[in-house]
Amino acid sequence: MTTELKFHDPHRPDTMPPGSPGWWSLRWRRGMAVLSILVLLAGTHYPKLEIGVPGDGPDKLLHFLAFAAVTVMLRISGIASTNRMAIIVMTGLAIFDEVTQQIPSLGRSFDWLDLVADACGILVAVAWIAALSPSRTGPDWFKAKERRTMASLRLLLARSTNWLHLGVATAFGSMIGGTLLGVAGRNPVVGPVTMVVVGAAVGGIAGVISALEAGRRHADDQIRREGRCLHCLVIEAGSPCSCCGMLAEPSDDREIPARRSAFIATGVSIVTAAAIAVFYFLALNLASRFSWLGTALRRYDALGLNFEMMVDATILGLVGAFVVHRSRRRLVLIALRSGIQCLRCGHDLRGLSTRDGAGKCPECGEAFILDPRPAGIAETSHTEEHAGT
Repeated sequence: MTTELKFHDPHRPDTMPPGSPGWWSLRWRRGMAVLSILVLLAGTHYPKLEIGVPGDGPDKLLHFLAFAAVTVMLRISGIASTNRMAIIVMTGLAIFDEVTQQIPSLGRSFDWLDLVADACGILVAVAWIAALSPSRTGPDWFKAKERRTMASLRLLLARSTNWLHLGVATAFGSMIGGTLLGVAGRNPVVGPVTMVVVGAAVGGIAGVISALEAGRRHADDQIRREGRCLHCLVIEAGSPCSCCGMLAEPSDDREIPARRSAFIATGVSIVTAAAIAVFYFLALNLASRFSWLGTALRRYDALGLNFEMMVDATILGLVGAFVVHRSRRRLVLIALRSGIQCLRCGHDLRGLSTRDGAGKCPECGEAFILDPRPAGIAETSHTEEHAGT
């Protein structure tokens, strides 16, 4: 029980041996989380700060992005150990932020719309964190692969140079995206300052995700090559680990076809963006026929284009998180069939003669590794998963 607790709760400092890479990773993540809060408060309390011009001020978008980013930092640092705690802490921070802006010398004021933008950023961040969290169901080998993925991310964030690389990738992506939309995205509806902010946000997110994935793959290879403990991340840990006492997990090279799920998630997000545009177009055309719709649209437009774009970003973010969650759920169901049925043609693999549990499907030639569980247990688990959906 102690070993399991250590493994599933890597943010607890009392279970992380001081001086280990896992310990340093935790300290770096917590330090960066505190720094992100300080930067946020410094930006929102800068005296008489105005970004853009009237009609082209991306204030609500910046609130949305800033609070989403800080929420992510609080969760990955373990300062907020659950999504519920992250929501409570960030909501309190948002209220404190707006109330303290009424200090006379700052020349700023309380704005309810800023609070709405803050709440939307927090909600989208928590939704994506929940969608990308390790699965609680599925076969042991699948959950072990997810734990290895999380360990590789923690190893990546254990060095100051890697944090610098992530910062450079984010800044470089922001410069490219901001310049691209600032120049090529000029239009009579959205102002240039807002377009630069949107481009910088998209480019920065793309840059940091690309750097994270590349670094994670390198860290994963490093863990395998050096036999690192998945908890404290020390080299040549052994079993149990000589540093933290964690038992080593057997390596399993089984893979599941995840590319189709990624394409589905991307496709649904694009369709959602198109649906929002179509909805606005239809609403504008129907406003003349229905007075209540026209009144609602006028009130909504009075909130400003910047607020409307923030709402669009919230809808896209929530839909994207939901699709990713369902796609990852589908991967769990596929993993449950691995070693029981062929993942390509569905042929029943049980009872086939294999060498050390590995073989090829007699129908289509797809390689497989037999599930070591008894047939009854495998079928029961598979049935329970389908019943849960």
